[in-house]
Amino acid sequence: MSIEDVEDALRQDLPVGDDHEEVGGRVGEARQRHERPGRTLSAQHAIADRLVLRKVRDIVGGPKNFLSAGGAALSTSIEQFFLSAGLLVCQGYGLTETAPMLTCNRPDDFKFGTVGKPIPGCELKIAPDGEILARGRNVTRGYLNKPQQTAEAFDEEGWFKTGDVGSFDEDGFLRITDRKKDLIITSGGKNIAPSRIESVIGQDYYIEQVAAVGEGRHYLTALVVPHFEALEAWARERGITSDSLRTLVKDARIVAFIGERIERQQAVLAQHERIKKFTLLAERFSQMGGELTPSLKNIRAAIAAKYAQVINAMYSGADETVKHN
Repeated sequence: MSIEDVEDALRQDLPVGDDHEEVGGRVGEARQRHERPGRTLSAQHAIADRLVLRKVRDIVGGPKNFLSAGGAALSTSIEQFFLSAGLLVCQGYGLTETAPMLTCNRPDDFKFGTVGKPIPGCELKIAPDGEILARGRNVTRGYLNKPQQTAEAFDEEGWFKTGDVGSFDEDGFLRITDRKKDLIITSGGKNIAPSRIESVIGQDYYIEQVAAVGEGRHYLTALVVPHFEALEAWARERGITSDSLRTLVKDARIVAFIGERIERQQAVLAQHERIKKFTLLAERFSQMGGELTPSLKNIRAAIAAKYAQVINAMYSGADETVKHN
Protein backbone atom coordinates (compact mmCIF):
# COMPACT_ATOMS: atom_id res chain seq x y z
CA MET A 1 0.00 0.00 0.00
CA SER A 2 1.37 3.42 -0.94
CA ILE A 3 1.63 6.36 1.45
CA GLU A 4 -1.14 8.07 -0.48
CA ASP A 5 -3.40 5.01 -0.07
CA VAL A 6 -2.78 4.97 3.67
CA GLU A 7 -3.59 8.64 3.98
CA ASP A 8 -6.82 8.29 1.99
CA ALA A 9 -7.92 5.30 4.06
CA LEU A 10 -7.19 7.05 7.30
CA ARG A 11 -9.05 10.19 6.32
CA GLN A 12 -12.14 8.11 5.66
CA ASP A 13 -11.89 6.14 8.91
CA LEU A 14 -10.94 8.79 11.46
CA PRO A 15 -13.84 9.29 13.90
CA VAL A 16 -13.18 12.98 14.51
CA GLY A 17 -12.39 15.96 12.26
CA ASP A 18 -9.04 17.50 11.41
CA ASP A 19 -8.48 18.93 14.92
CA HIS A 20 -6.35 15.99 15.99
CA GLU A 21 -4.20 16.21 12.87
CA GLU A 22 -3.77 19.94 13.48
CA VAL A 23 -2.61 19.30 17.05
CA GLY A 24 -0.23 16.61 15.83
CA GLY A 25 1.05 18.98 13.18
CA ARG A 26 1.87 21.65 15.76
CA VAL A 27 3.81 19.11 17.80
CA GLY A 28 5.62 18.02 14.64
CA GLU A 29 6.54 21.62 13.85
CA ALA A 30 7.96 22.02 17.34
CA ARG A 31 10.03 18.89 16.79
CA GLN A 32 11.36 20.32 13.53
CA ARG A 33 12.43 23.48 15.39
CA HIS A 34 14.03 21.34 18.11
CA GLU A 35 11.58 22.74 20.64
CA ARG A 36 9.41 21.06 23.28
CA PRO A 37 5.65 21.67 23.06
CA GLY A 38 4.10 23.66 25.89
CA ARG A 39 1.99 22.12 28.64
CA THR A 40 -1.36 22.87 26.97
CA LEU A 41 -0.29 21.56 23.58
CA SER A 42 1.20 18.46 25.21
CA ALA A 43 -2.11 17.73 26.94
CA GLN A 44 -4.06 18.24 23.71
CA HIS A 45 -1.63 15.99 21.89
CA ALA A 46 -1.97 13.24 24.48
CA ILE A 47 -5.73 13.18 23.90
CA ALA A 48 -5.42 13.37 20.11
CA ASP A 49 -2.86 10.59 20.15
CA ARG A 50 -5.00 8.29 22.26
CA LEU A 51 -8.11 8.88 20.15
CA VAL A 52 -6.72 9.05 16.63
CA LEU A 53 -3.04 9.49 15.87
CA ARG A 54 -1.86 6.16 17.21
CA LYS A 55 -4.17 4.45 14.71
CA VAL A 56 -2.02 5.86 11.93
CA ARG A 57 1.09 4.37 13.52
CA ASP A 58 -0.67 1.03 14.02
CA ILE A 59 -1.22 0.76 10.26
CA VAL A 60 2.54 0.82 9.65
CA GLY A 61 3.29 -1.54 12.52
CA GLY A 62 3.57 0.81 15.46
CA PRO A 63 6.05 3.54 16.45
CA LYS A 64 9.08 4.07 14.21
CA ASN A 65 12.26 6.11 14.61
CA PHE A 66 11.68 7.26 11.04
CA LEU A 67 10.55 6.03 7.62
CA SER A 68 12.66 6.34 4.46
CA ALA A 69 11.38 7.53 1.09
CA GLY A 70 13.07 7.78 -2.29
CA GLY A 71 12.73 7.00 -5.97
CA ALA A 72 10.12 9.68 -6.64
CA ALA A 73 9.07 13.01 -5.19
CA LEU A 74 6.93 12.90 -2.06
CA SER A 75 4.35 15.61 -1.48
CA THR A 76 5.11 17.92 1.44
CA SER A 77 1.49 17.54 2.56
CA ILE A 78 2.06 13.78 2.88
CA GLU A 79 5.20 14.34 4.94
CA GLN A 80 3.35 16.76 7.21
CA PHE A 81 0.41 14.38 7.61
CA PHE A 82 2.62 11.54 8.81
CA LEU A 83 4.64 13.77 11.10
CA SER A 84 1.40 14.91 12.72
CA ALA A 85 0.87 11.25 13.61
CA GLY A 86 4.35 10.95 15.05
CA LEU A 87 5.90 9.30 12.01
CA LEU A 88 8.81 11.11 10.41
CA VAL A 89 9.38 10.37 6.72
CA CYS A 90 12.95 11.15 5.65
CA GLN A 91 13.46 11.60 1.93
CA GLY A 92 16.80 10.76 0.39
CA TYR A 93 18.36 10.91 -3.06
CA GLY A 94 20.81 8.85 -5.04
CA LEU A 95 21.45 6.74 -8.11
CA THR A 96 22.69 3.24 -8.83
CA GLU A 97 26.01 4.81 -9.81
CA THR A 98 26.34 6.42 -6.38
CA ALA A 99 25.96 3.19 -4.38
CA PRO A 100 23.21 4.36 -3.90
CA MET A 101 22.83 7.46 -1.69
CA LEU A 102 23.97 11.05 -2.14
CA THR A 103 21.78 12.96 0.31
CA CYS A 104 19.26 12.28 3.01
CA ASN A 105 17.16 13.94 5.65
CA ARG A 106 17.90 12.88 9.22
CA PRO A 107 15.67 12.64 12.30
CA ASP A 108 17.60 15.49 13.92
CA ASP A 109 18.06 17.56 10.75
CA PHE A 110 15.28 17.50 8.18
CA LYS A 111 13.32 19.82 5.94
CA PHE A 112 10.20 18.81 4.06
CA GLY A 113 10.19 19.30 0.31
CA THR A 114 13.91 18.49 0.11
CA VAL A 115 16.01 15.34 -0.19
CA GLY A 116 18.27 16.41 2.67
CA LYS A 117 21.96 17.19 2.92
CA PRO A 118 24.97 15.34 1.41
CA ILE A 119 26.09 12.22 3.25
CA PRO A 120 29.59 12.12 4.79
CA GLY A 121 32.36 11.58 2.26
CA CYS A 122 30.29 12.80 -0.67
CA GLU A 123 30.68 16.13 -2.47
CA LEU A 124 27.91 17.75 -4.46
CA LYS A 125 27.77 20.91 -6.53
CA ILE A 126 25.43 22.51 -9.03
CA ALA A 127 26.69 23.02 -12.59
CA PRO A 128 26.00 26.32 -14.42
CA ASP A 129 23.08 24.67 -16.24
CA GLY A 130 21.58 23.45 -12.94
CA GLU A 131 22.68 19.82 -13.16
CA ILE A 132 23.67 18.13 -9.89
CA LEU A 133 27.27 16.87 -9.97
CA ALA A 134 28.67 14.35 -7.48
CA ARG A 135 32.07 13.16 -6.38
CA GLY A 136 33.12 10.73 -3.64
CA ARG A 137 34.18 7.21 -2.75
CA ASN A 138 30.64 5.98 -3.24
CA VAL A 139 30.52 7.18 -6.86
CA THR A 140 31.33 4.71 -9.63
CA ARG A 141 34.53 5.12 -11.60
CA GLY A 142 32.77 4.27 -14.82
CA TYR A 143 30.79 1.71 -16.81
CA LEU A 144 32.39 -1.66 -17.49
CA ASN A 145 33.71 -1.94 -21.05
CA LYS A 146 31.88 1.24 -22.06
CA PRO A 147 34.55 3.95 -22.40
CA GLN A 148 32.38 6.31 -24.43
CA GLN A 149 29.50 6.17 -21.95
CA THR A 150 31.96 6.62 -19.09
CA ALA A 151 33.52 9.70 -20.72
CA GLU A 152 30.07 11.24 -21.22
CA ALA A 153 29.12 10.63 -17.57
CA PHE A 154 31.97 12.67 -16.08
CA ASP A 155 33.23 16.21 -16.60
CA GLU A 156 36.91 17.13 -17.01
CA GLU A 157 37.37 17.43 -13.23
CA GLY A 158 35.95 13.98 -12.50
CA TRP A 159 32.49 15.08 -11.32
CA PHE A 160 29.75 12.56 -12.08
CA LYS A 161 26.81 14.03 -14.00
CA THR A 162 23.65 12.83 -12.30
CA GLY A 163 21.28 14.00 -15.02
CA ASP A 164 19.11 15.64 -12.38
CA VAL A 165 18.56 19.36 -11.96
CA GLY A 166 18.34 20.93 -8.52
CA SER A 167 19.52 23.58 -6.10
CA PHE A 168 20.69 24.00 -2.51
CA ASP A 169 18.74 26.26 -0.18
CA GLU A 170 20.21 28.62 2.38
CA ASP A 171 20.47 25.80 4.95
CA GLY A 172 22.25 23.36 2.66
CA PHE A 173 19.25 21.16 1.85
CA LEU A 174 19.00 19.90 -1.72
CA ARG A 175 15.83 20.27 -3.77
CA ILE A 176 15.38 18.22 -6.94
CA THR A 177 13.73 20.13 -9.76
CA ASP A 178 13.57 17.64 -12.61
CA ARG A 179 15.54 15.39 -14.91
CA LYS A 180 17.80 17.47 -17.14
CA LYS A 181 16.59 15.69 -20.26
CA ASP A 182 12.99 16.45 -19.31
CA LEU A 183 13.36 20.22 -19.05
CA ILE A 184 11.19 22.16 -21.45
CA ILE A 185 12.98 24.96 -23.28
CA THR A 186 10.46 27.37 -24.78
CA SER A 187 11.00 29.41 -27.92
CA GLY A 188 11.70 32.34 -25.61
CA GLY A 189 14.60 30.48 -24.00
CA LYS A 190 12.91 29.70 -20.67
CA ASN A 191 14.03 26.47 -19.00
CA ILE A 192 10.97 24.99 -17.32
CA ALA A 193 10.69 21.89 -15.13
CA PRO A 194 7.52 20.10 -16.25
CA SER A 195 7.33 17.75 -13.28
CA ARG A 196 6.84 20.70 -10.91
CA ILE A 197 3.94 21.96 -13.01
CA GLU A 198 2.44 18.49 -13.22
CA SER A 199 2.79 17.99 -9.49
CA VAL A 200 1.13 21.31 -8.66
CA ILE A 201 -1.81 20.83 -11.00
CA GLY A 202 -2.09 17.13 -10.19
CA GLN A 203 -2.78 17.88 -6.53
CA ASP A 204 -6.35 18.67 -7.47
CA TYR A 205 -8.84 16.00 -6.46
CA TYR A 206 -10.47 15.89 -9.91
CA ILE A 207 -7.18 15.55 -11.82
CA GLU A 208 -5.36 12.22 -11.97
CA GLN A 209 -2.57 12.70 -14.53
CA VAL A 210 -0.95 15.67 -16.28
CA ALA A 211 1.63 15.96 -19.04
CA ALA A 212 2.98 19.46 -19.62
CA VAL A 213 4.05 20.30 -23.18
CA GLY A 214 5.91 23.24 -24.67
CA GLU A 215 9.33 22.35 -26.08
CA GLY A 216 10.24 25.02 -28.64
CA ARG A 217 6.83 26.63 -28.27
CA HIS A 218 5.89 30.12 -27.17
CA TYR A 219 3.80 28.92 -24.21
CA LEU A 220 2.91 25.77 -22.30
CA THR A 221 -0.05 23.47 -22.81
CA ALA A 222 -1.06 20.24 -21.10
CA LEU A 223 -2.73 16.91 -21.63
CA VAL A 224 -4.93 16.27 -18.60
CA VAL A 225 -6.46 12.99 -17.48
CA PRO A 226 -9.32 13.59 -15.02
CA HIS A 227 -10.10 11.46 -12.00
CA PHE A 228 -12.91 9.76 -13.91
CA GLU A 229 -14.87 8.33 -11.00
CA ALA A 230 -14.88 11.63 -9.11
CA LEU A 231 -15.73 13.59 -12.24
CA GLU A 232 -18.61 11.29 -13.16
CA ALA A 233 -20.03 11.67 -9.64
CA TRP A 234 -19.73 15.47 -9.89
CA ALA A 235 -21.48 15.41 -13.26
CA ARG A 236 -24.34 13.20 -12.03
CA GLU A 237 -25.02 15.54 -9.12
CA ARG A 238 -25.53 18.34 -11.65
CA GLY A 239 -27.62 16.37 -14.12
CA ILE A 240 -24.83 16.11 -16.69
CA THR A 241 -25.11 12.82 -18.53
CA SER A 242 -22.94 11.21 -21.20
CA ASP A 243 -22.77 7.89 -22.98
CA SER A 244 -18.97 7.56 -22.73
CA LEU A 245 -15.88 9.13 -21.21
CA ARG A 246 -15.03 10.59 -24.60
CA THR A 247 -18.30 12.44 -24.60
CA LEU A 248 -17.91 13.49 -20.98
CA VAL A 249 -14.48 15.11 -21.40
CA LYS A 250 -15.74 17.15 -24.35
CA ASP A 251 -18.73 18.57 -22.49
CA ALA A 252 -18.21 22.33 -22.21
CA ARG A 253 -19.37 22.35 -18.58
CA ILE A 254 -16.83 19.67 -17.65
CA VAL A 255 -14.03 21.45 -19.50
CA ALA A 256 -14.88 24.75 -17.81
CA PHE A 257 -14.98 23.08 -14.40
CA ILE A 258 -11.55 21.48 -14.82
CA GLY A 259 -10.21 24.72 -16.28
CA GLU A 260 -11.22 26.64 -13.17
CA ARG A 261 -9.51 24.08 -10.95
CA ILE A 262 -6.33 24.20 -13.01
CA GLU A 263 -6.25 27.98 -12.74
CA ARG A 264 -6.67 27.75 -8.99
CA GLN A 265 -3.86 25.21 -8.61
CA GLN A 266 -1.35 26.93 -10.85
CA ALA A 267 -1.74 30.32 -9.18
CA VAL A 268 1.42 29.48 -7.21
CA LEU A 269 3.47 29.10 -10.42
CA ALA A 270 5.39 31.81 -12.22
CA GLN A 271 3.68 33.21 -15.31
CA HIS A 272 5.98 31.39 -17.72
CA GLU A 273 5.27 28.10 -15.90
CA ARG A 274 1.50 28.28 -16.25
CA ILE A 275 -0.27 26.32 -18.94
CA LYS A 276 -2.30 28.42 -21.37
CA LYS A 277 -4.38 25.66 -22.94
CA PHE A 278 -5.22 22.08 -22.10
CA THR A 279 -7.01 19.08 -23.54
CA LEU A 280 -8.88 16.51 -21.47
CA LEU A 281 -8.15 12.91 -22.39
CA ALA A 282 -10.61 10.03 -22.13
CA GLU A 283 -8.01 7.40 -21.25
CA ARG A 284 -5.28 7.18 -18.65
CA PHE A 285 -1.57 7.13 -19.35
CA SER A 286 -0.26 3.62 -18.68
CA GLN A 287 2.74 1.36 -18.94
CA MET A 288 0.80 -0.83 -21.35
CA GLY A 289 0.12 2.17 -23.56
CA GLY A 290 3.77 3.16 -23.47
CA GLU A 291 3.27 6.52 -21.75
CA LEU A 292 4.58 5.60 -18.28
CA THR A 293 7.74 4.05 -16.88
CA PRO A 294 7.52 1.20 -14.31
CA SER A 295 7.85 3.88 -11.61
CA LEU A 296 4.88 5.71 -13.21
CA LYS A 297 6.84 8.67 -14.57
CA ASN A 298 5.76 10.25 -17.85
CA ILE A 299 7.65 9.07 -20.93
CA ARG A 300 7.54 12.43 -22.66
CA ALA A 301 8.70 11.38 -26.11
CA ALA A 302 6.07 8.64 -26.25
CA ILE A 303 3.32 10.99 -25.07
CA ALA A 304 4.38 13.66 -27.57
CA ALA A 305 4.33 11.15 -30.42
CA LYS A 306 1.05 9.49 -29.49
CA TYR A 307 -0.81 12.76 -28.98
CA ALA A 308 0.98 14.86 -31.60
CA GLN A 309 -2.24 15.79 -33.37
CA VAL A 310 -3.93 16.83 -30.13
CA ILE A 311 -0.89 18.85 -29.07
CA ASN A 312 -0.56 20.61 -32.42
CA ALA A 313 -4.23 21.54 -32.26
CA MET A 314 -3.59 23.44 -29.03
CA TYR A 315 -0.99 25.56 -30.81
CA SER A 316 -3.00 26.22 -33.91
CA GLY A 317 -4.53 29.60 -34.14
CA ALA A 318 -2.23 31.60 -32.34
CA ASP A 319 -2.98 33.76 -29.43
CA GLU A 320 -1.97 33.09 -25.86
CA THR A 321 -5.31 33.59 -24.17
CA VAL A 322 -6.24 30.75 -21.88
CA LYS A 323 -8.34 28.23 -23.74
CA HIS A 324 -9.72 24.89 -22.62
CA ASN A 325 -10.05 22.46 -25.50
